[in-house]
Amino acid sequence: MGLNSRQRSVLIRMLIATGVFIYVGYLAWQQLPTFDFRVIAVFFIIYLLWTVITEVWIYQDPGQYVIEDDDRKSYLYLQLSYIIGLFFAAIDFVEWHMTRILSLEPLIIYAGLVLFLLSCWIRWWGFKSIGKYFNPRVAIYEEHPLITTGAYEKIRHPLYLGTLLSFIAIPLVFNSWGALLIMCCLTIPALIYRIYVEESFMIKHFGDDYIRYMEKTKRMIPGIW
Repeated sequence: MGLNSRQRSVLIRMLIATGVFIYVGYLAWQQLPTFDFRVIAVFFIIYLLWTVITEVWIYQDPGQYVIEDDDRKSYLYLQLSYIIGLFFAAIDFVEWHMTRILSLEPLIIYAGLVLFLLSCWIRWWGFKSIGKYFNPRVAIYEEHPLITTGAYEKIRHPLYLGTLLSFIAIPLVFNSWGALLIMCCLTIPALIYRIYVEESFMIKHFGDDYIRYMEKTKRMIPGIW
Protein backbone atom coordinates (compact mmCIF):
# COMPACT_ATOMS: atom_id res chain seq x y z
CA MET A 1 0.00 0.00 0.00
CA GLY A 2 1.53 3.33 -1.09
CA LEU A 3 1.96 6.44 1.01
CA ASN A 4 -0.41 9.38 0.60
CA SER A 5 0.92 12.92 0.06
CA ARG A 6 0.85 13.80 3.76
CA GLN A 7 2.66 10.62 4.76
CA ARG A 8 5.31 11.27 2.12
CA SER A 9 5.74 14.83 3.39
CA VAL A 10 6.12 13.61 6.97
CA LEU A 11 8.61 10.95 5.92
CA ILE A 12 10.71 13.45 3.96
CA ARG A 13 10.76 15.92 6.87
CA MET A 14 11.72 13.18 9.31
CA LEU A 15 14.53 11.94 7.06
CA ILE A 16 15.90 15.46 6.57
CA ALA A 17 15.74 16.21 10.30
CA THR A 18 17.32 12.87 11.21
CA GLY A 19 20.11 13.37 8.67
CA VAL A 20 20.89 16.87 9.96
CA PHE A 21 20.77 15.69 13.57
CA ILE A 22 23.07 12.73 12.91
CA TYR A 23 25.58 14.99 11.14
CA VAL A 24 25.50 17.66 13.84
CA GLY A 25 25.49 15.02 16.58
CA TYR A 26 28.60 13.40 15.11
CA LEU A 27 30.39 16.75 15.00
CA ALA A 28 29.30 17.42 18.58
CA TRP A 29 30.55 14.03 19.75
CA GLN A 30 33.90 14.59 18.05
CA GLN A 31 34.52 18.18 19.09
CA LEU A 32 32.48 19.29 22.09
CA PRO A 33 32.86 18.84 25.84
CA THR A 34 30.41 16.54 27.60
CA PHE A 35 27.93 19.26 28.59
CA ASP A 36 27.64 20.67 25.07
CA PHE A 37 27.13 17.21 23.61
CA ARG A 38 24.37 16.51 26.14
CA VAL A 39 22.64 19.76 25.17
CA ILE A 40 22.62 18.68 21.53
CA ALA A 41 21.46 15.15 22.37
CA VAL A 42 18.65 16.24 24.73
CA PHE A 43 17.28 18.81 22.30
CA PHE A 44 17.36 16.44 19.34
CA ILE A 45 15.59 13.71 21.34
CA ILE A 46 12.87 16.15 22.46
CA TYR A 47 12.51 17.51 18.92
CA LEU A 48 12.16 14.09 17.30
CA LEU A 49 9.81 12.82 20.02
CA TRP A 50 7.61 15.89 19.55
CA THR A 51 7.52 15.34 15.80
CA VAL A 52 6.49 11.71 16.25
CA ILE A 53 3.86 12.63 18.86
CA THR A 54 2.26 15.28 16.64
CA GLU A 55 2.30 13.23 13.45
CA VAL A 56 1.34 9.84 14.89
CA TRP A 57 -0.58 10.41 18.11
CA ILE A 58 -2.14 13.90 17.93
CA TYR A 59 -2.88 14.11 14.20
CA GLN A 60 -6.34 12.86 13.23
CA ASP A 61 -7.36 11.89 9.72
CA PRO A 62 -10.18 14.28 8.80
CA GLY A 63 -11.83 11.70 6.57
CA GLN A 64 -12.88 14.53 4.25
CA TYR A 65 -11.57 16.14 1.10
CA VAL A 66 -9.98 19.58 1.00
CA ILE A 67 -12.35 21.75 -1.01
CA GLU A 68 -10.05 24.77 -1.33
CA ASP A 69 -6.38 25.53 -0.71
CA ASP A 70 -5.04 29.09 -0.75
CA ASP A 71 -1.64 28.70 0.92
CA ARG A 72 0.15 31.26 -1.32
CA LYS A 73 3.47 29.50 -0.61
CA SER A 74 3.27 30.60 3.04
CA TYR A 75 4.01 27.07 4.32
CA LEU A 76 7.02 26.78 2.00
CA TYR A 77 8.45 30.14 3.10
CA LEU A 78 7.94 29.24 6.76
CA GLN A 79 9.58 25.82 6.48
CA LEU A 80 12.58 27.02 4.46
CA SER A 81 13.35 29.96 6.73
CA TYR A 82 12.94 27.74 9.80
CA ILE A 83 15.32 25.09 8.44
CA ILE A 84 17.92 27.79 7.69
CA GLY A 85 17.66 29.12 11.25
CA LEU A 86 17.77 25.66 12.84
CA PHE A 87 20.77 24.55 10.78
CA PHE A 88 22.68 27.76 11.51
CA ALA A 89 21.95 27.45 15.25
CA ALA A 90 23.19 23.87 15.42
CA ILE A 91 26.35 24.42 13.37
CA ASP A 92 27.11 27.68 15.16
CA PHE A 93 26.89 25.86 18.50
CA VAL A 94 28.97 22.88 17.43
CA GLU A 95 31.60 24.24 15.06
CA TRP A 96 31.52 27.91 14.08
CA HIS A 97 31.01 29.63 17.49
CA MET A 98 30.45 32.85 15.53
CA THR A 99 27.66 34.27 17.68
CA ARG A 100 27.86 32.07 20.78
CA ILE A 101 28.35 33.99 24.05
CA LEU A 102 29.85 31.51 26.52
CA SER A 103 29.36 33.78 29.53
CA LEU A 104 25.59 33.29 29.23
CA GLU A 105 25.80 29.52 29.60
CA PRO A 106 24.34 27.34 30.98
CA LEU A 107 21.40 29.53 32.06
CA ILE A 108 20.54 30.62 28.51
CA ILE A 109 20.47 26.97 27.40
CA TYR A 110 18.19 25.93 30.26
CA ALA A 111 15.88 28.88 29.51
CA GLY A 112 15.72 27.80 25.87
CA LEU A 113 14.83 24.21 26.78
CA VAL A 114 12.06 25.37 29.14
CA LEU A 115 10.69 27.73 26.49
CA PHE A 116 10.78 24.96 23.88
CA LEU A 117 8.84 22.61 26.17
CA LEU A 118 6.31 25.41 26.79
CA SER A 119 5.94 25.86 23.02
CA CYS A 120 5.24 22.13 22.66
CA TRP A 121 2.55 22.29 25.35
CA ILE A 122 0.82 25.27 23.71
CA ARG A 123 0.89 23.54 20.32
CA TRP A 124 -0.45 20.33 21.88
CA TRP A 125 -3.36 22.36 23.33
CA GLY A 126 -3.99 23.87 19.92
CA PHE A 127 -3.87 20.48 18.18
CA LYS A 128 -6.32 18.99 20.69
CA SER A 129 -8.67 21.96 20.21
CA ILE A 130 -8.74 21.88 16.41
CA GLY A 131 -8.81 18.08 16.22
CA LYS A 132 -9.26 16.48 12.83
CA TYR A 133 -9.53 19.83 11.05
CA PHE A 134 -5.84 20.62 11.40
CA ASN A 135 -4.01 21.07 8.11
CA PRO A 136 -0.42 22.37 7.73
CA ARG A 137 -1.57 24.32 4.67
CA VAL A 138 -4.14 27.11 4.50
CA ALA A 139 -7.02 24.92 3.41
CA ILE A 140 -10.57 24.02 4.29
CA TYR A 141 -12.38 20.69 4.36
CA GLU A 142 -15.91 19.70 3.50
CA GLU A 143 -18.28 20.53 6.37
CA HIS A 144 -15.50 22.47 8.10
CA PRO A 145 -16.83 24.32 11.19
CA LEU A 146 -15.36 27.49 12.64
CA ILE A 147 -13.35 26.38 15.69
CA THR A 148 -13.83 28.81 18.60
CA THR A 149 -13.46 26.51 21.62
CA GLY A 150 -10.54 25.28 23.71
CA ALA A 151 -7.36 27.18 22.92
CA TYR A 152 -9.20 29.00 20.13
CA GLU A 153 -11.49 30.60 22.68
CA LYS A 154 -8.48 32.47 24.08
CA ILE A 155 -6.64 33.44 20.88
CA ARG A 156 -7.14 32.92 17.14
CA HIS A 157 -3.79 31.23 16.45
CA PRO A 158 -2.61 29.11 19.40
CA LEU A 159 -0.60 26.83 17.12
CA TYR A 160 1.26 29.81 15.72
CA LEU A 161 1.92 31.14 19.22
CA GLY A 162 3.56 27.83 20.11
CA THR A 163 5.48 27.94 16.85
CA LEU A 164 6.66 31.50 17.53
CA LEU A 165 7.95 30.48 20.96
CA SER A 166 9.85 27.58 19.41
CA PHE A 167 11.47 30.00 16.94
CA ILE A 168 12.81 31.96 19.91
CA ALA A 169 13.64 28.89 22.00
CA ILE A 170 15.88 27.13 19.49
CA PRO A 171 18.49 29.92 19.21
CA LEU A 172 18.52 30.13 23.02
CA VAL A 173 19.09 26.37 23.37
CA PHE A 174 22.09 26.65 21.06
CA ASN A 175 23.12 30.09 22.38
CA SER A 176 23.26 31.31 18.79
CA TRP A 177 22.39 34.97 18.44
CA GLY A 178 22.97 34.75 14.72
CA ALA A 179 20.20 32.15 14.53
CA LEU A 180 17.95 34.43 16.58
CA LEU A 181 18.61 37.20 14.05
CA ILE A 182 17.70 34.81 11.21
CA MET A 183 14.49 33.85 12.99
CA CYS A 184 13.57 37.51 13.57
CA CYS A 185 14.40 38.63 10.02
CA LEU A 186 13.14 35.63 8.01
CA THR A 187 11.10 33.10 9.97
CA ILE A 188 8.92 35.33 12.13
CA PRO A 189 7.98 37.59 9.15
CA ALA A 190 7.08 34.40 7.24
CA LEU A 191 4.84 33.39 10.16
CA ILE A 192 3.14 36.80 10.23
CA TYR A 193 2.61 36.62 6.45
CA ARG A 194 0.98 33.21 6.90
CA ILE A 195 -1.34 34.56 9.60
CA TYR A 196 -2.62 37.30 7.28
CA VAL A 197 -3.03 34.79 4.43
CA GLU A 198 -5.01 32.48 6.70
CA GLU A 199 -7.23 35.20 8.14
CA SER A 200 -8.20 36.53 4.71
CA PHE A 201 -8.99 32.94 3.71
CA MET A 202 -11.14 32.42 6.82
CA ILE A 203 -13.06 35.65 6.22
CA LYS A 204 -13.74 34.49 2.67
CA HIS A 205 -15.28 31.23 3.89
CA PHE A 206 -16.89 32.12 7.22
CA GLY A 207 -17.76 35.76 6.52
CA ASP A 208 -19.40 37.67 9.36
CA ASP A 209 -18.96 34.76 11.78
CA TYR A 210 -15.20 35.02 11.52
CA ILE A 211 -15.25 38.83 11.65
CA ARG A 212 -17.22 38.64 14.93
CA TYR A 213 -14.75 36.06 16.20
CA MET A 214 -11.89 38.43 15.32
CA GLU A 215 -13.57 41.19 17.29
CA LYS A 216 -13.67 39.00 20.41
CA THR A 217 -10.14 37.56 20.26
CA LYS A 218 -6.55 38.58 19.60
CA ARG A 219 -4.27 36.76 17.17
CA MET A 220 -1.59 35.34 19.47
CA ILE A 221 -1.14 37.51 22.57
CA PRO A 222 -4.31 37.91 24.69
CA GLY A 223 -5.28 41.56 25.08
CA ILE A 224 -2.41 42.82 22.88
CA TRP A 225 -2.22 41.39 19.32
